[in-house]
Amino acid sequence: MPYLVTLVTLLSVLCVLNLMLTVGVIRRLRKHSDALASRSADGRQAVITEGSVAPPYATVATDGSAVSRDLITEPVLVGFFSPGCDACHEAMPDFIAQAARFPRDQVLAVIVDQKGGLAGPQREQLEPVARVVVEDMDGPITTALRVQAFPVFALVGRGGRILAAGLRLSQVVTLARA
Repeated sequence: MPYLVTLVTLLSVLCVLNLMLTVGVIRRLRKHSDALASRSADGRQAVITEGSVAPPYATVATDGSAVSRDLITEPVLVGFFSPGCDACHEAMPDFIAQAARFPRDQVLAVIVDQKGGLAGPQREQLEPVARVVVEDMDGPITTALRVQAFPVFALVGRGGRILAAGLRLSQVVTLARA
């Protein structure tokens, strides 16, 4: 009987140790997954990193309103899209649905139209739920947030602090709702 008790105790300790190691591995995988979510396919950082402060920028939205880092008083959901990007077209409905949950002045959609004149359809879709800025790859917002891939999303707080950023809208919106 003492052997049986010892064996059960030993197995219990091994099970608890296995559970602790599994939880540790899962945590590491989540951190790794989040780090990868902010990188483009070629490994470059897709957007400015979380916790960074964007340099000052100023431009005008398509509705004539001023857009500036210094005008941000509440967190702003920002989405970067490009007319020639298939992934952007796939992400657009989800972005529009999420943007509809925010006040319109707290959502900014930046369409990076490098060829000129192709932003019209995306602009029409986004304007009901977001302020829209159309610029090229050297535009003030794209440059300030160091955008390297599309679509990319960010949550920008007061003073231009990047609260969340990455290639997945879900991780940015989750933080916005917290």
